[in-house]
Amino acid sequence: MADRIANTNGITARKRKTHRKSRLGCGNCKIRSVKCDESKPTCRRCQASGFTCNYSSTGPTLQLSRSSVFRLSLAPTQARPASASTSVDGLFREAYLQPGLRIPIVLPLQGRLGEYALRPEDHAALSRFYDRTACTLGTPTTRKGYLKVLYSLVDEHAFLIHVLLAITLLHDTHLSSAPLPPSHDLSLAFHWYHGTAILKHFLALPSPATTLSSTHRDALWVCASILGATSFASVRTQDPLAAWPLADPNPAVDLDWLKMGYGKKVVWDIADPSRPESVFHKTLYNTPMQQTFDMEAPVSEGILPPLLYSFFNLSPSTAASTVSEDAKSYHSACVILSILWVNKINEHNAILFLTFITHIDPNYRSLIENKDHRALLLLLYWHCLVVPLESWWMRRRCVVEAKAICMYLDDKCADDEAFIELLELPKQVLANAH
Repeated sequence: MADRIANTNGITARKRKTHRKSRLGCGNCKIRSVKCDESKPTCRRCQASGFTCNYSSTGPTLQLSRSSVFRLSLAPTQARPASASTSVDGLFREAYLQPGLRIPIVLPLQGRLGEYALRPEDHAALSRFYDRTACTLGTPTTRKGYLKVLYSLVDEHAFLIHVLLAITLLHDTHLSSAPLPPSHDLSLAFHWYHGTAILKHFLALPSPATTLSSTHRDALWVCASILGATSFASVRTQDPLAAWPLADPNPAVDLDWLKMGYGKKVVWDIADPSRPESVFHKTLYNTPMQQTFDMEAPVSEGILPPLLYSFFNLSPSTAASTVSEDAKSYHSACVILSILWVNKINEHNAILFLTFITHIDPNYRSLIENKDHRALLLLLYWHCLVVPLESWWMRRRCVVEAKAICMYLDDKCADDEAFIELLELPKQVLANAH
């Protein structure tokens, strides 16, 4: 054979073929630095990866294609009928009015994107999102504009349907007084997984901030935002004794909401929804990511409970730069708490309280993960600030986790009089919280 040669031991080895360098390959292959076979209208790599192949130098790159990917259906469905032009929420309405709509999924073993046909149960869940769950997200001031933008993005980026289904199914669980069937939990896990996996898929691409289109970056921000709310709303138990930090350690799920809060900040930097060309440019207002705090500033007197000032060595002359390295992590958390303390939480300012999650010092987050007593005390106080809000996706975690932290600190710090005294206020807030 011409492509085989014999080595010195007489063993035939396969000779590596030389490849002609592609100069006219598609934009996706060039960005990914892989060889393009230059097939048209779609090269083989784009077909396998699920991207829309584009040979134009001005066309968008690394865009997800709905037609060039493998298909996977968990139940028999009809083929998707041809659709006419849609309205602002066209694809969203189409998703639960027309059977057979297909959305992307991740095929991890093949390393590419596949396709999932929506089932009747999914259509019904999307209807519940539109009629019920959507009205619980955001604030009354921004909700209408935000949802209008959301539906237009779903029309172009169908993978967002996964996160809409995930948060709707979780809302079902919250509202149900009886356990839901296992199929419901399986569907929730399926859509949550694929929403997260597709987000990671795009974030892992080379320079996503510059290679993805403007609306694609906006879609990533929507995906991260809804996943963040889903993560916070997912409370696996209503028994404080079985909740973190009292429960046996489970690294896979412990504080996943806190990690997701930090992850949203990373996605914000990539997506930058405040940029002029973003569809969110005129709808974003006072979001946690847009808040700026002087973490080095002293904490003003008379705002926080008096004992906290002495316990954390806070005074008008104490800035973060004047305290020890160990105390700096607590100081930044106290700064945010002092800002939130003067605002009584309500549905109009609730998102402001999420800044505690998105802006905390990484060292403070590590202290929480290690169950540091002082760090847990500040987290407990933040939970108690949120408890009065009647929000299905925020309140339950705050109540259950705050009670668990209270019990944990009550046991671990029983000999510290100042600590026990500082637990009295949270106990009063949680006394009638259910």
